[in-house]
Amino acid sequence: MDLSSVVYKIIKFFTWLFYPHIKVVGKENLPEEPCIVVGNHAKMNGPIGCELYFPGDRFIWTAGEMMHIKEVPAYAYKDFWSYKPVWIKWFFKLLSYFIAPLSVCIFNNAHCIGVYHDIRLMSTFRETVKRLQEGANVIIFPERDEEYNNIVWDFHEHFVDVARSYYKRTGKDVCFVPLYTAPNLRSMFIGKPVRFDHEAPIEEERKRICKAMKDGVTELAEAQPVHTVVPYPNIPRKDYPINKETMFVQTDPAPRPKHFTFGPPVVDYRKFRFSKLNDPEFKHLKLLGGWIVYFIFYFITENLIPESRLHLIHCALDDIIPFNEYFFIFYCYWYVLIVISLLYFLLYDIDSFCKLQKFIMITQFVAMVIYIAYPSIQDLRPAVMPRDNFFCHVAELIYWFDTPTGVFPSLHVAYSLGIASVWLKDKKAPDWWKVFVFISCVMISVSVTFVKQHSALDVLSAIPVGIIAEHMVFGRLHAARRRYLRWRARKLALRIK
Repeated sequence: MDLSSVVYKIIKFFTWLFYPHIKVVGKENLPEEPCIVVGNHAKMNGPIGCELYFPGDRFIWTAGEMMHIKEVPAYAYKDFWSYKPVWIKWFFKLLSYFIAPLSVCIFNNAHCIGVYHDIRLMSTFRETVKRLQEGANVIIFPERDEEYNNIVWDFHEHFVDVARSYYKRTGKDVCFVPLYTAPNLRSMFIGKPVRFDHEAPIEEERKRICKAMKDGVTELAEAQPVHTVVPYPNIPRKDYPINKETMFVQTDPAPRPKHFTFGPPVVDYRKFRFSKLNDPEFKHLKLLGGWIVYFIFYFITENLIPESRLHLIHCALDDIIPFNEYFFIFYCYWYVLIVISLLYFLLYDIDSFCKLQKFIMITQFVAMVIYIAYPSIQDLRPAVMPRDNFFCHVAELIYWFDTPTGVFPSLHVAYSLGIASVWLKDKKAPDWWKVFVFISCVMISVSVTFVKQHSALDVLSAIPVGIIAEHMVFGRLHAARRRYLRWRARKLALRIK
């Protein structure tokens, strides 16, 4: 198993842990034979929901450009962020390069089939037919930039040609099945299948199948309770449509959430005095006292534990990962991200501030107990800097004031888990910011091994610490465990079958 596969499995685990559980409704509509499932994209919710929860073996069509590191930046910027205001476009151009390694890692390890719009399209068809022959379902999100109705956008028609290729190879007509993903309902709905007719002209079948799938997705959406539809294009959340337009005209079923803002703070801290620390308006500030306790214990673990008690932390993976001083960009950005997150929540979302600070305090407490009970040290730092540049000088500075002790588990990783968890649950934060925070936390967690501040074991040991904090703050551990057991039961049932 290579490093890319390991990183993907870690990303998938945390996506499964933190992403809302999606219920699959209408599984009885799936034919016993392999089929082609056609659904609404719902931004990234459709692919993520299908990768995590769609029953049985399945492969998902995805943009082939996202699987090649040189093609990711141009495609990601054009498809995700080209509509952004001119003054901020530079940031998203930079971000498109930033996500390229992560994109390649995810899409090349997930159950994906690359889709291309050039001569490579034939490889897409061959791979799709091969997977269908192996008994797997293939899931397609064929929406394009042309509106069909308030539920789904128009489809590219040529995905239907896969059915003709499948018939030529097997002599069987494949079924197409509509799928509607409703993130706000935390559900995916599977509709009735429509079978391809190889005797009909392919032009007519393209139109017939496409219309049947678009109408099928629409009917599934309109049959559900009133909810906000997540559209295909990246438009502002305030412009999301409602699945039943007439009902929306009569009454808005629920107030839309307030959006990401830098308006007046929810608390006027100018009125704060230490005598008011127990007042309901300011009592959340007492949580900041956790940092004082942490720094006291940090001093103890760094200076008062004898060297003879230290345990060396090392594994074979540490020898494979090279030293790369440029990862200090992400390593140091961790400090900025903590301050930004705590400060924003402190000003605009007290509940999220309390949750994040509690998450940090729990990880601090657990880590300090481990540091005292099982003192640790690592010897991974290079004796001599391999290059003479700014980032190597930064490395020397950090090595000078931060000793290589108290490393197991890594608080860089543990805090990052908390930051990602709280931001991903924030309903007011825009999707682009959630993606940025998630990628930042992944890169921070990876960076600690490349700058030789931590062993890979320190990264892995931070994961259960984060899970403990997640359960204590959000109470999600038991639910995650139940989902895991259900998933294992389904896998076992498929093996027995």
